[in-house]
Amino acid sequence: MISSHAVADHALTSDDRVIRSRYGTWSMRYSKRTAITTAALVGLLAVVLVASLLLGEYRVSPAALIDTLLGDPPNRLTDFFVLTRRLPRALVAITVGAALAVSGSLFQSTTRNPLAGPDMLGVSHGASVGAVVVILVLGGSLTQAAVGAAIGAVVAAALILLISARSGLQGVQLILSGIAIAAMATAIVDYILTQVFVASATTAQAWLIGSLQGRGWDHLWPMLIALVIAAPILAATSAASRLSALGESVSVTLGVRTVGLRWVLIGVATLLVAVAVAVAGPIAFVALVSPHIAYALARTRSLVVSALTGATILAVSDLIAQYSLPGPIPVGAVTVVIGGVFFLWLLLAGGRRRG
Repeated sequence: MISSHAVADHALTSDDRVIRSRYGTWSMRYSKRTAITTAALVGLLAVVLVASLLLGEYRVSPAALIDTLLGDPPNRLTDFFVLTRRLPRALVAITVGAALAVSGSLFQSTTRNPLAGPDMLGVSHGASVGAVVVILVLGGSLTQAAVGAAIGAVVAAALILLISARSGLQGVQLILSGIAIAAMATAIVDYILTQVFVASATTAQAWLIGSLQGRGWDHLWPMLIALVIAAPILAATSAASRLSALGESVSVTLGVRTVGLRWVLIGVATLLVAVAVAVAGPIAFVALVSPHIAYALARTRSLVVSALTGATILAVSDLIAQYSLPGPIPVGAVTVVIGGVFFLWLLLAGGRRRG
């Protein structure tokens, strides 16, 4: 029987205080540092969201923003810019960033490779093939390209899983299969781009970089649905995932069905990537760097912290893409710079430690 009150007990670890909360038969264990990091990221994300609504060629005052969000906009322009253009775009950036970060964390934990992600494993490349075929071969619109991207991501993931299924979806086989699929997908995209007119190729290339330009409420709902589907599945498998992190032999001994768990986690990661790429294009590096930054902040592997980190990175990147230069640029160009700087910093920091 589930009790109506909660009892929390505290245990001290070597580096942080661990809080173990119990609600009847349900329990949750989290560190004080993780809780503080989560709260800080939520606060930072709220600040970035407010900045996204205030900034732009048409400036909105804080008082006008509050009135507009409460349903009493001072004029039609404010209502249009806040509720029709800026708010849905900012929310799309947050949800896409969260989805990419969670997928990157799942791929890295499943393959036990810190550099694994939808880019390396070929899922994003498969989405690119689907979108390019729709735009350049079938003459479809950018909206139809989103459907092609989702199909391409699913097909690429299915091929990777089929190729590596005999090995039990082991990390090395998954990565090698993904690299092979990514290489073939890149070759297909490059070939198609060389066979079309320059104007058409430019349109496709802009999508391939990743952009949030023109994203509205219609693009937000698919992201919310994907996240709502993924959340309970990840919550249900969280205990098995923690045991799996102890190693293959230990987790099997403890009763974890590791192969089945990998199928589930890769399926969820593929769903998130497919929808995110369909909505915003193959935005690079967010899925790769977000889990690393989240771990550096919280000192533990947390999908919630990873999601908040990815959401913050993409939301900030979109602000930079819109307002840092004389004209707006695709947000994917900003995330590439951020990812490159981050990994250069990791290399330099590692070199100093070895020195």
